[in-house]
Amino acid sequence: MKLYFMYGGRTAEHDVTIMSTHSALEAIDYHKYEVIPVYITRAGEFIKGLPITEPVPNDQALKLDVANEASWRKEPEHSLGTKFQLEELANAKDAVVFPMIHGTFGEDGTIQGLLEVLNVPYVGAGIRASAVAMDKIMSKIIFDEFGIPQVPYVAVLAAHYQDENNVEAVHEKIATKLGFPVYVKPANGGSSIGITKVDASDDLKAALDLAFKYDDRVIVEKGIVNARELAVGVLGNENPKASIAGEIGKKQEFYDFESKFVDGSTKLIIPASITPEQLAAVQKYSILAFNAVGATGLTRADFFLDEAGAVYLNEIQTLPGFTKFSMYPYLWQASGVSYAELIDQLIQLGIAEFEVKSQISANF
Repeated sequence: MKLYFMYGGRTAEHDVTIMSTHSALEAIDYHKYEVIPVYITRAGEFIKGLPITEPVPNDQALKLDVANEASWRKEPEHSLGTKFQLEELANAKDAVVFPMIHGTFGEDGTIQGLLEVLNVPYVGAGIRASAVAMDKIMSKIIFDEFGIPQVPYVAVLAAHYQDENNVEAVHEKIATKLGFPVYVKPANGGSSIGITKVDASDDLKAALDLAFKYDDRVIVEKGIVNARELAVGVLGNENPKASIAGEIGKKQEFYDFESKFVDGSTKLIIPASITPEQLAAVQKYSILAFNAVGATGLTRADFFLDEAGAVYLNEIQTLPGFTKFSMYPYLWQASGVSYAELIDQLIQLGIAEFEVKSQISANF
């Protein structure tokens, strides 16, 4: 079976997708799958590399430049590939796509829509679940409907906030409803990009302006003092299973991009030291959130645990990181599913979901 790995893309998390792909390639069964890399440049160009028959030596090798003939190169040069024709995937037989693209233009339903049009199986959530889970405003509305506990929040739209007559009212609403500290986040984004912790009203405008550089929709969340951060992996389609819980042991107050992916300073504590009741709660809410957005394949649910022992869902990600610093694969390894088994199960779940959707389409 041909396994097309799509990575890179126009997302702000471009380099993270390459790191995730590099790690996943170390766990592939190369006897079972013919692995074909498809690198998407920051400009949106699709480039196909030579088939991969063994783990690649470094991230840099996965970056491809267009040439007349594909070839692998040693660090620090990029490898070479040829322009990828999407028709190759259209109604492809014995093929599946792993869209390893985090954030916008990948985890938000866009690449999923392309693959649906091409009528090819792919790993992970479909268009609706990806788009809803990616948008923190929409997902919070849905989670509220399903009774999942969340911290108080305020949604801010650029069209409203950019009117100078509304700025003071927005700041007052945030201060009155949430108090301080708060976290200001782009509604559509990930890997802590564009997020600011704000301790006073005077700093709100700078934080909002930064978030609006990444999205025209912003979410402002009440900060929980001394909160612990937990994560649970979900795996499956119709009957998803939840992993054990892990905890992010932070060296600093805010779990930012550098600590997540660059310096490895974040300590992952697996299993998390929580009570059986707290574990049962986060597992229940992880699966409920998965089903609420209509996810398939995988999600990672992130929670806050306050000093009183209450849990609050922060967000879910339909394509969490797979880097050597990422929580999701470690959670499943600690739950009895090896990295190689996890990758294979995700591929098989993608194929199974494609078959289910094909049967639904056949009924019309």
